[in-house]
Amino acid sequence: MAIKFASRPFIIVAAAGAMALGMGGYFWKEENRPKVLDIYIFNLSSGRSMFIRTPDDYRVLIDGGSNPDVIQELTKILPFYSRRIDAIIATNTDGKNVAGLIDVLDRYEVDDVYLPAVTLQSLGLVSASDPTYESLLQEIESQQAIARTIARGNIILLGDEVRADVHFPSKPESFAYSLASSPEVLFTLRYDNTSVTFLGNASHKVQEFLASTSAVSAKSSDSAASSTTSTNVIQTDAAIVSNSALPANISANLMSQLVPKYFIYSRQPQSSSSGGPSLPKSTPSKTSKKKPAKIPPDPFALIPIDHRFNIKETGTIHLVSDGESLVVR
Repeated sequence: MAIKFASRPFIIVAAAGAMALGMGGYFWKEENRPKVLDIYIFNLSSGRSMFIRTPDDYRVLIDGGSNPDVIQELTKILPFYSRRIDAIIATNTDGKNVAGLIDVLDRYEVDDVYLPAVTLQSLGLVSASDPTYESLLQEIESQQAIARTIARGNIILLGDEVRADVHFPSKPESFAYSLASSPEVLFTLRYDNTSVTFLGNASHKVQEFLASTSAVSAKSSDSAASSTTSTNVIQTDAAIVSNSALPANISANLMSQLVPKYFIYSRQPQSSSSGGPSLPKSTPSKTSKKKPAKIPPDPFALIPIDHRFNIKETGTIHLVSDGESLVVR
């Protein structure tokens, strides 16, 4: 019996040593993470959210979904001892995409919050902002984060090596907004020779606008953005949309310019067995002299089927770039 009691201190010391060793390994792994750009597209129950961690550990959360679920996703990625998120980007004012950001601001230390410079309210298309968005603005003020508005032509510097080129929203005088084609922050992330383009819920009309005005050259009044930007939407390693990838919703013109290696979306696009868009079947009348309907171009023609990812089927998507190539893990 005495031997058993004598062994207890040894067991306690050994357990404490093992724990310290494990914690040391955890800290070492976090402090020596690979110098890569990590992009996570979360599979939330409602709404959308993305998280970016740059090679120099600059952390950016884009949208937050409709509830606190995003917190659970963040805890899987960030070290448990850290409560730092450097920047938040709210791409629109829809409560289902920004509600989770209120919980994030309450839990994490956030320096900068980027908001769309053009909104449905500023355009006069709605009489008042979404109440959840108003709550977000109040939380930003309460937490003393710096709110900055962004629009087409701005560049957001994300740390020392990554930037976001903002392509939309545009000035009201250059684009005819409507409830169906509303303002939303669309951008391309760039890290050395790799890029990822976020198209959100952009309507076909907005996508055609981007395709026809791909050159961006504008002066910025935002101190967080560069004074001048001149870049192109054209060509990207991955394109991300938040809506269902029905061929009717995706601009083949824009896709032919982007030529994404990977395409990430929310629901399975309806397509024919050949991979092209499915079209309604009809039996032409023998007496009809009408010309057959013109088959629209397939926006996914240049994207291999195994490079199309539905987050509702696969779960969270993890993109990794070393600056030369981008892969899905």
